[in-house]
Amino acid sequence: MLTIRWSMQRSAVLLLSFCLMSVIAPTVSANGKVFYRYINSDGVKVIDQQIPPEYVQKGYEVVTSRGEVIKVVEPAISGEEAQKQQAEKLRAEQLAAWDAELRRRYSSVGDIDAAKKRKLAQVEGSIAILQSNIRNLKNQISQQHARAANSERMGRAVPEAVLKTIAALEEELKLTEDQVEQRKEQYRTIDEKYEDDKERFLIIRPGNR
Repeated sequence: MLTIRWSMQRSAVLLLSFCLMSVIAPTVSANGKVFYRYINSDGVKVIDQQIPPEYVQKGYEVVTSRGEVIKVVEPAISGEEAQKQQAEKLRAEQLAAWDAELRRRYSSVGDIDAAKKRKLAQVEGSIAILQSNIRNLKNQISQQHARAANSERMGRAVPEAVLKTIAALEEELKLTEDQVEQRKEQYRTIDEKYEDDKERFLIIRPGNR
């Protein structure tokens, strides 16, 4: 009697084991397959054997039938985001080049101030020369106008050569005055550039005044 009962219990255990293996078997056999886990347009996480093309660009995960993550595919970068990343990369490269140049040229803020002073002095010298030229041109124009007025007082037509000379001198005067304004703008740009250099230098070399 005990032998029969033990045999029945053993058979039950074997049957239960077989049933469990039947349940587990599909999962095990499916391990060779992969599934795609993504979020659909409703914000719901979906697992499927295929992923619709419209969701590929939004990123997804490749998983096993047990939910184990094999691979993560990040969302594709949009045009705007790509431009932003490119701008950030360019800015980082520019800063790196700037920092390298500052380290190479200067050892202290005092060096930057000295370089700034020399550069501005050159521009100031150029402006002084141009302003001297302007005074000379104005004197020449005044002289030619006097000649023209003298001809008119004598009842004669102003000579063509005098009129051409006045026109040429006035054109040269205008160009020279424009050059002065350009040099003044250059002066401001140089001043700002060296001030920016000083600020950046103190960031990469704090305390080196």
